Amino acid sequence: MREDGIAWNSDLVYKFRQVDGYRENRCDSCDNCTCDTPEWSCKEPYVEVEVDGSETCYQYYYPNDDTTQYLYETYPMVVSPREGVTNEHFVVWMRVAALSPFRKLYGWIEQPIAAGTNVTFDIKANWEVQSFKGAKSLILSTTSQFGGRNRYLGGFFLIIGAVCLGLAALFGIKQKFRPRYIADKRYLRYKED
Repeated sequence: MREDGIAWNSDLVYKFRQVDGYRENRCDSCDNCTCDTPEWSCKEPYVEVEVDGSETCYQYYYPNDDTTQYLYETYPMVVSPREGVTNEHFVVWMRVAALSPFRKLYGWIEQPIAAGTNVTFDIKANWEVQSFKGAKSLILSTTSQFGGRNRYLGGFFLIIGAVCLGLAALFGIKQKFRPRYIADKRYLRYKED
């Protein structure tokens, strides 16, 4: 399952980004990578395990780390210090929903799944929902060229767009043949004393 590209790009660029002053350094090797100097706020280097199993170490600095609790410190098993608030699952969760029964995208499966196939998920409940009397569910759904679960909504938008274009053409034709000029005194009515 792919879990990248689930957040709006505008959220990642403008709304959720690393704090001003954040910096990181990729170490040449994990053996000589330390956070002992004051220029790094990390207590130990962050170790990122690559897909091939190799490890890459990073030193990082968060400003005011002694007085501010950052997201990676609150959820260390979920959010890495390198991601911080740019973690796409966090960004999707924090986007305000328009209605109270809402869905949040977790990821997508790119290959087709045959009917009758058993699909198994390993779920960790990292974000609490009890405070607002919420519940979590896992929903597998398909999408169409118009988006989510309502296949008629895209067609409805196309019909409304066509109606708007038709009305715009009619008003344009009317304006061409029988124009109404701005400040034409024939259309003005004065109070009668």
